[in-house]
Amino acid sequence: MKMTAFEKFFVNRPAHASGVADHALRLLSRIEHQPGWRYLDAGCGVGSSARRIAGATEMEVMGIDVDPEQIEAARGQNSVPNLHFSVMDATMLEFGDSEFDIVATRMAFHHIRDWEKALHEMLRVLRTGGYLILSDFVFPSWLAKAGRNFVPLLGYPARNEIEFLASGAGLAKVHEACKFVRMDMIWSKEGDGPM
Repeated sequence: MKMTAFEKFFVNRPAHASGVADHALRLLSRIEHQPGWRYLDAGCGVGSSARRIAGATEMEVMGIDVDPEQIEAARGQNSVPNLHFSVMDATMLEFGDSEFDIVATRMAFHHIRDWEKALHEMLRVLRTGGYLILSDFVFPSWLAKAGRNFVPLLGYPARNEIEFLASGAGLAKVHEACKFVRMDMIWSKEGDGPM
């Protein structure tokens, strides 16, 4: 689901975008990565995090977002040769299996009604031995269920559902930080689970 103009007003502000990019770099610093690796930023918005990571590493970075306006803004600010942007739905990634070494998503799942399908797709394009970085709002199961009933256009990722899907997909936890309804998680894809 695309963000509303009201949400974009706050999310796209330079100070906010810079803070999000700093956070993305802090999470990336928790794993060892190599020059030439491929990094996917799913739900990249105007590309602040993708741009910062491409500029700070020698990885090939791809930023995707379902909103053409966000991608147009990201492309307009791009001067980094190892960074590319594309309009794409995270629930239907246009990449082959195991194409990326790192797949990251920040504050996007709560905008995706079918976030479970997006997670499956992200794991499909992530190679064995690669890393999944997820940072988003998560809800207790009862609240997620209530939210889906009242506002079914949004995603309501529940922590226990994410943990269950990650475990079933053969992911090993590398990092976890949770504060109230905000969760930062990093997993290593140890094998191809039954997703």
